[in-house]
Amino acid sequence: MTTDKKNILGIAGSLRQDSFNRNILREMAQHTPDGMDISIFNLKHIPLFNADLEENGDPEAVEDFKDAVKEADGFLIVTPEYSHGMPGVLKNALDWAASVTNINVLDQKPVYVLGASPAPLGTAFSQAQVKQTLAAAGSFVLQQPELYIGKVPNKLDDAGNLQDERTQTKLHEALEAFDNWIDTMNRGKQ
Repeated sequence: MTTDKKNILGIAGSLRQDSFNRNILREMAQHTPDGMDISIFNLKHIPLFNADLEENGDPEAVEDFKDAVKEADGFLIVTPEYSHGMPGVLKNALDWAASVTNINVLDQKPVYVLGASPAPLGTAFSQAQVKQTLAAAGSFVLQQPELYIGKVPNKLDDAGNLQDERTQTKLHEALEAFDNWIDTMNRGKQ
């Protein structure tokens, strides 16, 4: 008997190709629990949110992003923290995804948020803002386990690969919890 794998869409809230958060997302995509696949969407082509642009339908890059979110069983956001807040590129993407002009693809979407930073506190402030935006959009945000990866440069090798076993374990536990969360949210929709 075969079971379908859960399709998880992952985004990093940074445009930098080798960002710490993109490296963490890649780590997660390479080491998923059984029954889960993570695909990564790059936000670099999404234009700045403008209601005039969406008036006649979403721009193509936005439509591609929203389709990917809509088709995913779950949405994974790995965010840096800029000046004690979420990056503008991430807020922009969430504004497009949550816009009700065409379709809010975040409504009732299971979401997990985590992040990595060189700072000791990780991305606590950024994650709080992301979760606030997701709550306003109607997303089902997994609140626990919270995962704030601080001092991330010390946990990656020169190629950006995660070397810290404790963090690897925490990432795996978080994905397992997210897997269960998606099942719980899907049961609630039936």
